[in-house]
Amino acid sequence: MVSLTKAYYKPVMFVEFVLLFIVLPIVVYFLRHTVAPYLLLCLITILLWCLLSLVTDPRFKRFRLWNLEKLREFLPNVMKTFLLAAFVITLASWWFTPQWLFSLPLEQTLMWIALLFLYPVLSAWPQEVIFRTYLFHRYKHIFKSKNLRAWLSAFSFALAHLMFANWIAVVGSFFAGLVFAYTYMHSRSTLLVTLEHSLWGCWLFTAGLGIHFDSGMLT
Repeated sequence: MVSLTKAYYKPVMFVEFVLLFIVLPIVVYFLRHTVAPYLLLCLITILLWCLLSLVTDPRFKRFRLWNLEKLREFLPNVMKTFLLAAFVITLASWWFTPQWLFSLPLEQTLMWIALLFLYPVLSAWPQEVIFRTYLFHRYKHIFKSKNLRAWLSAFSFALAHLMFANWIAVVGSFFAGLVFAYTYMHSRSTLLVTLEHSLWGCWLFTAGLGIHFDSGMLT
């Protein structure tokens, strides 16, 4: 019975990965107008499922959800990368959406301030738990290469943004996801990569390129 369980473990995990990180985003893409008003609820539901799976797994080291030691060690690198990302995001916003360039802080200041506080908690943190912490831990036995997991993390992260129905969201999410994946791979700190994601995301909306990542545009 034990050997039978082991024999089916990897195929079941692989099917789970495909369903959760590939099939589900594609289904959501075709149902995006229906799902858009419930996007936050869907994200929180998946977050809770992933967190429950992690904290009830005796093999998971819970300190990785914060890992302050590694956060302090890798924070300077994260800040340097963010400065480069902020420049690229601003340039892309000026090129692709000049009409939205810094419009949020200038024209909707209160909404912008609210976003700075809410985005890290309601968007960045759930996504980093799901696409980095959960994915790296849950599927390490079927994707043994850390580099492969990093690329799968970026790929699935890009697929999750397919629902916004524009290439900027998908391509941008892939490259951002790759950076976040390697940050998590080296630091094993969900808190650190959440901070990095928050910096990138808040600047994305501040600069104006965030219009391509706004589910409100789908309703």
